[in-house]
Amino acid sequence: MAPPFRSKRLPWFSKLNCLQSFLKSLEYSKEYVSSVTFIHDGPEGLLIKAIPEKFPIVKINACSNEGSLLATYSAAKSISGDIYYVEDDYLHLPQSIKLIALALPALGLVTGYDHEDRYVRDDDLSYGQEKICFDILSQHHWRTAESTTCTFAISEAMRSKVQPFADKYKLIDRTLFRKLYKKGIRLWTPIPGLVTHVDTALAPGIDWVAFNELMARSRIDESSS
Repeated sequence: MAPPFRSKRLPWFSKLNCLQSFLKSLEYSKEYVSSVTFIHDGPEGLLIKAIPEKFPIVKINACSNEGSLLATYSAAKSISGDIYYVEDDYLHLPQSIKLIALALPALGLVTGYDHEDRYVRDDDLSYGQEKICFDILSQHHWRTAESTTCTFAISEAMRSKVQPFADKYKLIDRTLFRKLYKKGIRLWTPIPGLVTHVDTALAPGIDWVAFNELMARSRIDESSS
């Protein structure tokens, strides 16, 4: 819960609000989720107290993004089926996890984040070669995209193809997805987005400021009830 010292971090960013949105999406999507494990890195404070006791927490003290990521990948090895990796600086709409789960078996590799970079830059490896589809189960449009951050979902069928590269490239996410692209594995992203990374490249088409304020009010209401 350190101050927002990163240059791209927005002034209203709150890990507590991100967690609140994730928990609400979990509740909305619970019939599509079999298990959830949290990785907590560093000193304990408000954030870990906000995680419901029913969820297992793996505590580490790497105090680094890479250490947290590697601990997450390690924990995932004991989990079967589809898997969704989530960083702590994402806002989730209520239906996001459900729609990702529904689209994943057909699409294989999915992010809920419609990254603004895919619309404002022309140096993507796959520039001009993207595809758009309408997924029947999720009832949502999806497009291929060059890359995303370290928040993404992999279908059970694709894990053996994707995970070794994720393990290798760690935090170098753009290189990871470019490598997968060259291997013929495409990343799919929803239109409009279902989640957003909370930095200057917010997913377009949604008032994330208002949604963040809604999560903040929801936390206050629940803590006072």
